[in-house]
Amino acid sequence: MANRYLNVDTIDAIRQRVGSGREPFASAWNRLLADAKSGLDQPPISITQNGGSPYFRQDAVYVPGRDGEFNPDSNIKSRSLATKAGKVALDLALAWRFTGEARFADKALEQIHAWCLNQNTFMMPTGRVFDSYALGMGYGGDIVLFVSFFDLFTAEYLLADYSGWNLPTRAAVKRWTRAMIDPQRPLMFYQGVEMYNNWEDARLLYLATGALLLDDLDLLLEVFARWRQILPMKMTDAGELPRETMRTRSMHYTLFALDSTIQVAEIARQCGVDLYNCNINGRCIKKAADYAAHYLLHMDQWPHKMIEPLTDERGHLGLFELAYSQWPEQQYLDVLAAHGGRSATGKHATLLFARD
Repeated sequence: MANRYLNVDTIDAIRQRVGSGREPFASAWNRLLADAKSGLDQPPISITQNGGSPYFRQDAVYVPGRDGEFNPDSNIKSRSLATKAGKVALDLALAWRFTGEARFADKALEQIHAWCLNQNTFMMPTGRVFDSYALGMGYGGDIVLFVSFFDLFTAEYLLADYSGWNLPTRAAVKRWTRAMIDPQRPLMFYQGVEMYNNWEDARLLYLATGALLLDDLDLLLEVFARWRQILPMKMTDAGELPRETMRTRSMHYTLFALDSTIQVAEIARQCGVDLYNCNINGRCIKKAADYAAHYLLHMDQWPHKMIEPLTDERGHLGLFELAYSQWPEQQYLDVLAAHGGRSATGKHATLLFARD
């Protein structure tokens, strides 16, 4: 049952704001509804649409030895398919929770079952990127898997109490998700050093969204404890994330890391745990959000390398809606206004998390 994150009371409060016609809630709702209605026409998406294999296979995204430069020869279709399936399922699941219309839930389940259960289309739940797709090319690494399944896991969680989802099928999806989650519980290491950059941020969000569906409170607590542990390790006193700013697409990776981090903090908040205001020797997530916000409003002053102009194709700037919900400072709204507006935020952040 979706009784922790985005629970019934939370959805009711959002529904009331939408019903009042106030902005930005009305526009944000219209966007979700349009996306969900489009999802009703989406045929089931399957991992097997990438060459027929049931395994999540992906090549390295970048040209070897050239950080941030996309390799046009890489097969990245597994990620694209999983991301699209997750977005469609999440749009539909949210629409069901807001409207109660079974057509949205049934269509979301069609997507989920095509990915998780149906014999001819499902993905083998290894919990890892299986290998590279192209012979001789490096594989994409498990972070590719993490970012592909945030939305699908959340959609499964939101549908968990849908009366039209029978118990055996629901249990089977949970087993599939458990098989995806368990291999990623141990800490990740790179060249003998534990990870605490955006890979770890993404792993924690992957585990947290899976734990919601599984109602695995021990895993949620593990995630929250690890979040606290790495907070002071990954940032400077000024709020910079040096593991991200050293990259060639430095602002992109800063936003990716912050987005994952703040989404975990929001899940924790709705579970009664305050990570937003966690402060370790002066280092806190607000300081990192402030650092990024300042430069997003003054990108000509950004002191780090950017080999291409900043875009928000993955919707990471929605993190500033979450930041504003906690610390209602004008700079966060200014960032959103400067980069597409509030109703355009990724993951429907304005609809779900905006302040009154």
